[in-house]
Amino acid sequence: MATTPATEPYIDPRVTALLVIDMQKGFCHPESRMERSGVGTANQRAIIPDLLRLVGLAREIELPVFWSQQIHFPEDVTRRRRRIPSHQAKQRWTPCLRGTWEVDFADEVVPSMRPEDYVIEKHRASVLFETTLDTKLRMLGIDTLLISGCNTDFCVETTIRDAYYRDLDIVVVRDCVAGPRPSFHEDTLAKVETYFGAVVGLAELPSLIVPGVRGGDARPLVDEVRDELAEAAR
Repeated sequence: MATTPATEPYIDPRVTALLVIDMQKGFCHPESRMERSGVGTANQRAIIPDLLRLVGLAREIELPVFWSQQIHFPEDVTRRRRRIPSHQAKQRWTPCLRGTWEVDFADEVVPSMRPEDYVIEKHRASVLFETTLDTKLRMLGIDTLLISGCNTDFCVETTIRDAYYRDLDIVVVRDCVAGPRPSFHEDTLAKVETYFGAVVGLAELPSLIVPGVRGGDARPLVDEVRDELAEAAR
């Protein structure tokens, strides 16, 4: 699937934030319940190098960085009350249970996190459902989200839909989102391009950043990151 074409830079760092969705051990670790269930975590782990490059680019152009953290409650009675089985009941396992190591962020991403970043704890698929994310985005004047993380077809897509309904602009970095089912992943990206926003490649992203903002010209910085990405791709 082709990425969304662009004719000029449209990502303004002054009003843009990076959202990293659920890069946790429960979705990425080879010994997680998700892996042991047979669903798999290899696709999620595979995006980590590119995701870290994306975080580095966000630092260079001074974007706020948000990390969502999924936490499921073992004693969650709301799911047990459902007459129609929840997705967890259907799959017969629950990732990222409160009090387990699965809720922790993946070891590979922890060094890239900073004290000034925002960690958004969530208990449902969308990062915007009954969390503080919407309020924080409004306080920071954010109207555009760069989307990364996992899993593409569930938590990522649900968050994208919620963000779109809140009139936020959505840019999904296709190299930096993943899920265990490739066909579902591609279906979500197709829906984003059709309805909800833009899908761009990581190597393309620097050229879409509006230069000359954040108190100085960002172009030398994005050129440097572009060169680094090109070198890494060789």
